[in-house]
Amino acid sequence: MTLLSGTGMGGADILALDFSIRLHKMGHHVIFCCPSDNALINTAKEAGLEIKLLDRQSASDTGSLREFVRYCVREKIDIVNAHHSQGRHFLSAASFFPFSFRGPGYKTVFTRHCLRGGVPFTGFFDNFASDLSVAVSDAVRKSFLLGGMLPGKIVTVHGGIEIEKFENVPAEKIEQVREKYAKKSPGTFNIGIVGRFRETRLKPGKPSIKRHEVLFRALANIRDRDLNLLVVGPSDPRSIGIMKEVARANGLDESALTVCGFQEDVSPFYKVMDINVLPSPREGLGLAVVEAMAAGVPVIGANGGGISEIITDGVDGFLFRPGSSDELARKIKILMDDARLSALFAQKGRQKVKVSFDIGKNSRRLEEVFYRMLPLA
Repeated sequence: MTLLSGTGMGGADILALDFSIRLHKMGHHVIFCCPSDNALINTAKEAGLEIKLLDRQSASDTGSLREFVRYCVREKIDIVNAHHSQGRHFLSAASFFPFSFRGPGYKTVFTRHCLRGGVPFTGFFDNFASDLSVAVSDAVRKSFLLGGMLPGKIVTVHGGIEIEKFENVPAEKIEQVREKYAKKSPGTFNIGIVGRFRETRLKPGKPSIKRHEVLFRALANIRDRDLNLLVVGPSDPRSIGIMKEVARANGLDESALTVCGFQEDVSPFYKVMDINVLPSPREGLGLAVVEAMAAGVPVIGANGGGISEIITDGVDGFLFRPGSSDELARKIKILMDDARLSALFAQKGRQKVKVSFDIGKNSRRLEEVFYRMLPLA
């Protein structure tokens, strides 16, 4: 069972679904358990996954805990894999719920998509919260080890993508996006950022989740080029308004900003970008970078978290010092001026994704991890 408590709009949800679909194709019975408003339900159904709706994922709700445990026992679930903090708390409570003397019978797995915060060596509870944790990058695993998790309690299985989806995008979809969002004037550079922006009020000095303001400042410093920044992700009107205020506060003219909103299918958007940037220094992995690479777009990312496991600086993309808009602007200009280097980054990026971030390969690794948790038949 894949247990989600999110909306289906984040990278963690999409990765969880992609792993679930792959495991289903490999012959496993996979149940996709999520709230009724999750945006991925139809996609999961179309892929042949069984759906279990679970809106009440509260660790204090005895009724939902009882229903969940009975369902897992009835369906003979071997492993429940939770992907969000709410689901993890719910699953922890369900594991200790007094249902039978033998317990619920399933193994619990927490997939960790984010770097662990907090004070070092205070995360010893993580050792008892689940049977195993799976980190989507070595950076995530190291952050949990620093927090006190035992080495045998957490393994790395890198996240991945369906490469074909981003390599071969229908031409008509690309053209629709190009006509609606991209600037087509000769010499114009379409630069993209894909990520959430969920601020509901302007907070001077406080960074946004994906550090949009770092990119805004960098582009504001490039005054001799015609730029168009494609912002894919934000959908709430208030958040979009705040984002535009942040752009203005950081010197970026609003005419250089094209808000594309939340997109269920982001693949054609990468195809109209000349450069893709992810300025967030605390990405658990940074799947937007992987997607851009697969689409053949040169990438630039903050040198931190999982991004540094994706990009090898100067080989298949650029890394820059987190928060340094000046360095980011300098590396954007290098790619603008050097078409040969951009093409080399695009080629090397495609190769990197096929070797390290193919969802098929990494699903087999996850399958191996799951099998090792189960008793021999």
